[in-house]
Amino acid sequence: MTANTASAIAAQFPEFDKALHHYFPGALPLPKYMSRTAKALSKYGFEEENTMGMIAICRDEQTDPLYEAVVRYWGKTFNCCSLAGFVTMGKTGLAAATAHTPIQNGLRRFVFYAMPHIAISRNGDIGLIYREGVETPSHACGALETIVEELAAGHLNLETDMQDIEQTIVRQKILSQLRYGDQVNLIDLTKLASTIIATDVRNLLSRLDTTVFHYAVIHGIQIHGPFESQWVYPVNFFIVGQQFGEEPYPLDTFTKGEPIAAQVSGKPDAE
Repeated sequence: MTANTASAIAAQFPEFDKALHHYFPGALPLPKYMSRTAKALSKYGFEEENTMGMIAICRDEQTDPLYEAVVRYWGKTFNCCSLAGFVTMGKTGLAAATAHTPIQNGLRRFVFYAMPHIAISRNGDIGLIYREGVETPSHACGALETIVEELAAGHLNLETDMQDIEQTIVRQKILSQLRYGDQVNLIDLTKLASTIIATDVRNLLSRLDTTVFHYAVIHGIQIHGPFESQWVYPVNFFIVGQQFGEEPYPLDTFTKGEPIAAQVSGKPDAE
């Protein structure tokens, strides 16, 4: 999707454009978002030849354009995906991923994209998406929409279901951040999911030796629009490595976005 295509979609579907920029101010077309992150990282030594991609997004096939864009910019990419984009790979998964990163002059680099997703229809309806070959609309993110519906109905299954372990994890993590009686919509829950994912990624990566590993973490919300257009709402973007200082170093690439309460500094949560 080019800038001209994005402008055309915004002009053709004003209700979509209104909803997009009302709820996600500063959202960018996916190609522009990817270009900006890659350009910013190149100034700090991250290039396709010495860097591996990692990505944690929802399993939904509608998120494929983001995965494909990460591969296009960074080459070989480790799949960290799960329902709703939650990070369930754990220490073993991280060990496998980092062991695959290239080594150059004693350093190993990777770029970690992590985000949930949401759809906005041409009419500005939140969460509705039309899929090829399916006449009726469905939801994105379906895993989060299910929790919204459960909260509205006042009926939540809190048991650990080994036949549905990913949804169990998503539900438990979401509920741990809500107060009793909270009623939330899909936008609220998607932004909360982004915050939880950011914290989980920060805690997971905190065990890495920053004298060996230099890495970037890129948080946002992937948004599906009309005609399979793809957008990203920037949240946080920072790099970590000994030469960048003791704390995560934020990159001020996006100035219009509204940062969600995902912290990029301070000590990781206690395990």
